[in-house]
Amino acid sequence: MLFRPAGTPSPQAREYIAQGEAEGVHQAYKCRVRKQWWRVPLVSRADLLLTYMNADTPRLTTKTAGALHLNSVHGVYLTPAHRDLARELLPLAALNSVTMLGAEFTGRAYGGGLLKMEPGEAGLWAMPSPRIVKQARDALIAVRPQVAGRLRNGEVLEAAKLVDDALLIRAVGMRRPDIADIRAARQALASHREARSRRGTR
Repeated sequence: MLFRPAGTPSPQAREYIAQGEAEGVHQAYKCRVRKQWWRVPLVSRADLLLTYMNADTPRLTTKTAGALHLNSVHGVYLTPAHRDLARELLPLAALNSVTMLGAEFTGRAYGGGLLKMEPGEAGLWAMPSPRIVKQARDALIAVRPQVAGRLRNGEVLEAAKLVDDALLIRAVGMRRPDIADIRAARQALASHREARSRRGTR
């Protein structure tokens, strides 16, 4: 549970704060730079969440719980004109081979072969346009249960193939050989990222 008392801390909260000071928690870097070292800063509720340390590819998810987020994920805020459509379908539509390839260029390789996506980089990451997502809506909804099943089994690339069929082939009109080339390019970059990580641990 996040300790973040509203208003003036209660006597019990004061005891807890004093315990943290006795243990030196208030000297930690992020605590030292706060006006009240024990009050974690919060941002407004986001529409979507974006993973930013990924072994395979960054993922978007619609936040339906109304919960606040800390810095273990990024919050994504949508414009009113596109909020409903994006909350419904963008996490699914973004799991396509073109967007996954773009993540390899936009993000950066990190320790352990992870792909890291910072907010500034996420702002440059190519996403399907609202027009294309709307055009592919019925096809995306039809494959959503199958995509969810693949993701539960850890089959990200198989899930992406289902999205490719619904979005890239049916809505955009791309050719299967071209999509195969895009998948191969994404795999080559991901393999290079993972290989660099293995060389770094020797």
